[in-house]
Amino acid sequence: MHFNNIIKKISAFCLANLLILLHLSWRMIFHQPINLLNIVMTVFLWLIVFNPRQQYILIATYTLLVCELFYTSPFGLESFSQISALLLANWLLLNVFTNRSLIIIFFTGLITMIIYRILFILLIYCNSLIQKNSSVIPLALIKIFLNEALITAITLSLFYLISSLFIKRLRPEYILETSRII
Repeated sequence: MHFNNIIKKISAFCLANLLILLHLSWRMIFHQPINLLNIVMTVFLWLIVFNPRQQYILIATYTLLVCELFYTSPFGLESFSQISALLLANWLLLNVFTNRSLIIIFFTGLITMIIYRILFILLIYCNSLIQKNSSVIPLALIKIFLNEALITAITLSLFYLISSLFIKRLRPEYILETSRII
């Protein structure tokens, strides 16, 4: 293994741990509705928007499983829901929403967060059936989940808008190089 690959893996590990720390401290420091922002999903959705690679899902798996240690829900339900939603977002961005406009990014974030919470609610319900507990999802919790989806989608759209000003996806040099090849 090359030295550069080792440095890349160590830096990815450190950045993932920093993201975990940021996400957990954000949830504890701020009050509603600001603390409803899901920083982990926002960062990984932003990464998937700009460069849909499977390696981001692997890093997200590590990050979400470590975050899962600090949640009160049964272990694995939330991370499974989030990873499934990220995989769906990756598929949507590669096959359905191929245009990267601001409205598409907003709806991708919103759809991903809603799918994540629907999966989470279904898994909690299945867990309550297995545990033989009667579990009713209160309407206030659904409102909180919808607020979380909206706040995360708006933040993702803002990150995309700001970063698209700095990252040029369509370079004129690339167009000139490919036109010479043809």
